[in-house]
Amino acid sequence: MVKRNAKLIEGPINKTLIHLTISDIFGGISMVIFNLTDTYFVGKLGGDQLAALSFTFPVILLINGFAHGIGVGVLATVSRAIGIGDQKEVSELTT
Repeated sequence: MVKRNAKLIEGPINKTLIHLTISDIFGGISMVIFNLTDTYFVGKLGGDQLAALSFTFPVILLINGFAHGIGVGVLATVSRAIGIGDQKEVSELTT
């Protein structure tokens, strides 16, 4: 049987971290591009609409930060279960 998670625990740590970080960087850049494009088109509607968009930005940033924090916590918990080899716990957590 082939170990599916062997790439994460074997080999050079630098290469693994870079590989895992690439998708996060791409996601961040995509969000910036989306927000700039959104601001451009909403700005064409008028000043009040752009002010409304600017007012909601901190709320969306807070919600995204909260969701990211929950995701990191879940990832850490699942990773610990994988690390100790408790497949039942991994199944329960991921379900």
